[in-house]
Amino acid sequence: MEQHEIKLEIPKVFQSDADEKPFETCVVCGKDLLHSQETYMIEKVFKTYEGHDFKSTVFEFAICSACHQKMQEGMSEESMQNMQNYYQKFIEQRGSNAIMIDLRTFDINQWLSKCFFKETPVSNMEEYQVVGMFQGDKMLLNQPPMVIGYEAMEEMAELLSKQTRDEMNGFREQFLGPPPEFSEFIYGKKLIMV
Repeated sequence: MEQHEIKLEIPKVFQSDADEKPFETCVVCGKDLLHSQETYMIEKVFKTYEGHDFKSTVFEFAICSACHQKMQEGMSEESMQNMQNYYQKFIEQRGSNAIMIDLRTFDINQWLSKCFFKETPVSNMEEYQVVGMFQGDKMLLNQPPMVIGYEAMEEMAELLSKQTRDEMNGFREQFLGPPPEFSEFIYGKKLIMV
């Protein structure tokens, strides 16, 4: 049976805060993402401020599927297996509570209001990531977008080998160019490339 892609307009949360519009190119190879049919991933990390209804974007990027695949190939076997086990354990814990999206009532803000893994509300987090899959100017719901909260990021970071952490740090240094005030956060162990 053929699987059909479920697509929606790109939500504002997944647009570039730096440019205030959809991401146009892959951060690695520069490929045009909006006009090609290749799928791509967008990842953004936010920092919140206690007592304020405000968040800042620590970093953001879009990466095409081909470059993302190459990046994943740079992960150690140990790290890949550990991450697969983490996700599998999560799915088993969900049991019969399948991850379902009802398109009639789907609200991206509500969907992204809590950690995918821990269900901690975003309003209770100091730092979190949002990740989603896209094709052209649409978001793909076949692989639902998710929030990864600080607690889940910490758990995942513990599963990564030194080789994989070094590989991720190299990616950040080469393609994201972090400002010095965020270097501890970005070069620390908390960032997880999904």
